[in-house]
Amino acid sequence: MNSSQDPNSCFKKSNVARGGGLHRVLCMQGGDDDSSYAKNSEAPASAISLCRPLLLTTIESMKIFFRNEEEAESLRVADLGCATGYNTLATLDMVVEALRRRYINQCGFEPEFEAFFSDLPSNDFNSLFRSLSNIGILSDNKRKQYYAAGVPGSFYGRLFPRRKLHVAVSLSALHWLSQIPDGVLDKRSAAWNKGRVWIDGAKKEVVEAYAKQSEKDLEDFLKCRKEEIVQGGMLFLLMGGRPASQQPDNQLSDPDSRAKHPFTTSMDQAWQDLINEGMIDEETRDGFNIPAYMRSTEEVERAIRRCGGFEIERMEYSRIVEHSQEKQKQWMIDPISFGKAKANLLRATLGPLIEAHLGPYLSHQLFIRFQNRVSSDISLLHKTCFYGVIVACAIRK
Repeated sequence: MNSSQDPNSCFKKSNVARGGGLHRVLCMQGGDDDSSYAKNSEAPASAISLCRPLLLTTIESMKIFFRNEEEAESLRVADLGCATGYNTLATLDMVVEALRRRYINQCGFEPEFEAFFSDLPSNDFNSLFRSLSNIGILSDNKRKQYYAAGVPGSFYGRLFPRRKLHVAVSLSALHWLSQIPDGVLDKRSAAWNKGRVWIDGAKKEVVEAYAKQSEKDLEDFLKCRKEEIVQGGMLFLLMGGRPASQQPDNQLSDPDSRAKHPFTTSMDQAWQDLINEGMIDEETRDGFNIPAYMRSTEEVERAIRRCGGFEIERMEYSRIVEHSQEKQKQWMIDPISFGKAKANLLRATLGPLIEAHLGPYLSHQLFIRFQNRVSSDISLLHKTCFYGVIVACAIRK
């Protein structure tokens, strides 16, 4: 079927990632069904578990802001790029509990806490706050640990008044860019990313355009947090990344990860399938790029030092495996379920963005072809995909 016959084809020329429109549609898939982010965030959960000891150690060494209950104000913590589901709730619960115990043990009182959940307005805040209500955070009972609030907006701009926050965390969010560089979507530009929807393995000009946008975004993020975090407060970052020795055109750590990552080969093949079947044209495919960039530890460290106002306590690069060995064994027996799982993961992370570009019908067709490509490539089940992550902890000077 040709896309011109579909009632949703008006979406296909939208190029929402260009020129600042991204914030209206970029979000993780809401709800709690099989393709929701809440059901497809195993890798981010593993990354958070990996960085938990560093986060707790830094909280133990933080400045004590109030020595007695009479002078105490509320302690304010924020998750920037919170998305939905268990990960954000568990993280802020962990931060609040660690601070609460420290103040009880060292100061003899328990301060009040404010917890801010911040993400783009397109985020499913309804699901998030239903989850809060379900675990008692919003109810007037003894389980209430903090006063919760949602803060819609881009973390590449100001979100809070000056010197508002004591702890700000951003987990598995900062590798998402504020926009796709215009040149990447412009066929007249040397940076036109023709035939691809991401930058891993792309030509030099494309990679440089992404790197430049990434540099500006991280600079904007840090400048805003510098204003919002109190002296002695903590900024804790976890983001997709790569080691300092790895060039930016190699966004992924090894050939197996490159072959199996949902943003690469199978994704490009699924788009090409739609073209070959006459459902979209090449211009539609080339008008879409994934707004993600994996920074190196060197890029992150340079940005923090250039911003000033922060003292880097620690920075690490690690790799986490995409899923458990138990799941790998199950999928070896049933490759169809493997394809479905990978398609659900892709829907959870890119579903709203792709639907804004293609419309509901064509985006569904794309995910079906992605699922079929993955299910039919048995070699993928014999590969292991690793996600590189950077953990950085800095104290506001």
